[in-house]
Amino acid sequence: MKKLFYILIGMSFLGYLFQSCDPVDPPTTENAIEVTADITSSVTWTANNVYVINKPDFAVDGATLSIEAGTVIKFKPNYIYMTIYNNGKITANGTSTSPIILTSYKDDNNGGDTNGDGGNTIPAAGDWGNIDLNGFAGSEFVHCKFLYGGQGTAAAPTLNLSAGAQAKIDNCTFAFNTGGKAGAFYIGVLNASSANNSTIITNNTFYNNTLPLTIAAEININNSNSFSNSGNGNKFNGIFVSGNIDKNTEWTEDEVAFVVSSDNMNVGIGKTLTLGNNVILKFVEGSTLNLLSGESSLINYNATGVYYTSFKDDELLGDTNGDGANSSPAVADWTGIFLDQWKSTGYADWPNIRYNDPNPVAK
Repeated sequence: MKKLFYILIGMSFLGYLFQSCDPVDPPTTENAIEVTADITSSVTWTANNVYVINKPDFAVDGATLSIEAGTVIKFKPNYIYMTIYNNGKITANGTSTSPIILTSYKDDNNGGDTNGDGGNTIPAAGDWGNIDLNGFAGSEFVHCKFLYGGQGTAAAPTLNLSAGAQAKIDNCTFAFNTGGKAGAFYIGVLNASSANNSTIITNNTFYNNTLPLTIAAEININNSNSFSNSGNGNKFNGIFVSGNIDKNTEWTEDEVAFVVSSDNMNVGIGKTLTLGNNVILKFVEGSTLNLLSGESSLINYNATGVYYTSFKDDELLGDTNGDGANSSPAVADWTGIFLDQWKSTGYADWPNIRYNDPNPVAK
């Protein structure tokens, strides 16, 4: 009898052990609010709810959407976008301990199992579309996390400052989004390539995206943003810059390269671009930097660690063109830095210029 007793005890323990190893389904969201109508009067979304946007062309129209710290917003699939109209704006001010989460409907790690399928679906880059500020000013995103966005048939942003929009983006995280290259255009998950030049982009972290950040050339970028997390960077790990500079501008980020993606980028007469130490400028094929007031247009052009080089140059700040070791830099990858075209001074031949065309006029 004693032997049988011990056998039964052992079987009970094994049963408990196997039961304890079963996967645990994520908790089901009990406080989800489905959003199916546009916002046309100012409203606050609160931290005790999970908001599920289920309207493909969802709009904040002539109103302010205020979002409390700790709020979770999920976007259903099928090309869900949030667009600002008629001077609307979004004020999303999270905190370091209670960030605002903007994520996929399939994301069970934030806000629980909202789609009610246990662990049968997992989120992925491009699960939802983007937030488009559509030319309007005044939106703020502080301590927000943008996850799994950028749905589209080509490269697509997750936060889009289109048509001259102005915003503050500070202490936000952009992770597991798309972005990328569409034809000759580069599109960041944070796409500020046509944003107002007073836009603030500081203290943000970008990782596990296809392409992290595109900016208009006149936007100041300091050294506060990060482009990796625990060793995870982005496929096109750089800041892609387009347009011209007609106001005094500063670029001091030195973790990743600035990529000049315009065929011709001008620094206007009497205007300056200031570079920090160790800043690297890479140039796409055939591109030229025109300094209309000559060397004086480029402050710290020969500062410690500053180089101007090919987009294919992985030796300086890594693989910016996202192809691993499949391309190598060569002479004539890009045209060069033209000094004061009004006086036809010619092209710079500084020792920190690499892989440009040594005879650009004949090209």
